[in-house]
Amino acid sequence: MKAFILEKIAKASLKEIFDSNSFEDIDWIWINEEIFRDILYNLDVDEEVEEEIIDNFLGNIKNEEMVHVLLKSFEEEGYILIDQHLFANLEKEYKVTEDIDTFIFIKEKYYTKLFIKGINHYRWMLKAMAIDTYLKMGLDYKSLKETYEELYDENTRIVEEVLTTGEYRFSTGIWKFIKKTKELYFYKMGKFFNSWSEGEVDAKFEEMIKRS
Repeated sequence: MKAFILEKIAKASLKEIFDSNSFEDIDWIWINEEIFRDILYNLDVDEEVEEEIIDNFLGNIKNEEMVHVLLKSFEEEGYILIDQHLFANLEKEYKVTEDIDTFIFIKEKYYTKLFIKGINHYRWMLKAMAIDTYLKMGLDYKSLKETYEELYDENTRIVEEVLTTGEYRFSTGIWKFIKKTKELYFYKMGKFFNSWSEGEVDAKFEEMIKRS
């Protein structure tokens, strides 16, 4: 019966899954196990199998398995799947659910808009990393400007990783982002060296660039 239910979900449109007429004005949708039963009811699974079977299905289905089977329906409506921690750092209205795994589907165009805005807001982290790399890593870059341009300038992958996992590793260093205080902590080989904030980084970066 598990295969039957999963196939029924996989073949359904997003409109059927959420019993909605349109997703044109919905930029993002969250899902977690709390709404899995509603999805089955929207697809009238309860009319084809007994409630006991539904209970058994919901009690044994893994979140990732459910998300995987829903993915195609979301993609057909222009949504992509992103990590909720990344989303929370880009969308102020969303708060991470620590007690339950939540998955975010977001319209690709809206995500691009949010991420471009996020890159501009969190660009200071790239500058902080460049300073730490230049001063503490012992690499062969001749200046801070060269370090920044070669490794960090417009490096969206780094920002995405920090906002998703809360940290970024390079060579012997690791930077940890403290969301609550909006600070970036730098460690080298396990030893703490610096903590950075946005205004502090910008001033330090410009000062070092002018001196070089």
